[in-house]
Amino acid sequence: MSLLDIYLQRNGKKRYDVFKQTGISQQMLSSVNKKSVSSYSVKTLQAIAKTVEKSEGTVLDELLLLENENAYFEVFNAEELLFAFKNKESYILIKGEYKKEIDELAKSQLSDTETLGLELGSAGLVTVLAKVMLQIADLFINKDDDKKKIESQISKYKFIKLNENEILLYLRQLDY
Repeated sequence: MSLLDIYLQRNGKKRYDVFKQTGISQQMLSSVNKKSVSSYSVKTLQAIAKTVEKSEGTVLDELLLLENENAYFEVFNAEELLFAFKNKESYILIKGEYKKEIDELAKSQLSDTETLGLELGSAGLVTVLAKVMLQIADLFINKDDDKKKIESQISKYKFIKLNENEILLYLRQLDY
């Protein structure tokens, strides 16, 4: 989970904003992003606090609460979804109007039972063939790069429809 990214997102900021406002390196922010809050340095907490315009104590308290609640990375558009994929978020919550677009992708995915049946019946070859066919199709179908990236990454996730306005994506590997 990218705790720092989720916290900054909830405060309307990104790591780049912290870098731009405080000068703390993006490499450092990237390394901190995957760590637990207890390992955040004072310098990092001060930079975050300055960026979100809160006290260091408030930021620390909110980060600890967020860490305990196992928060989801919330997505409202393609750019945010690609960012979540880039960070390898375990759980991605898709909200708002963008949920309708993702619904279409969800319909095109096979259920676990269907996938298992195909893989067993073909001794695993169907997975390889499907990947090759998708790569070939991408060469001839005119889609923008973002849509291609999303379609290639989304197969790594399972879909759970939480309600009419939200879909939760979670990494398939978490089932194992």
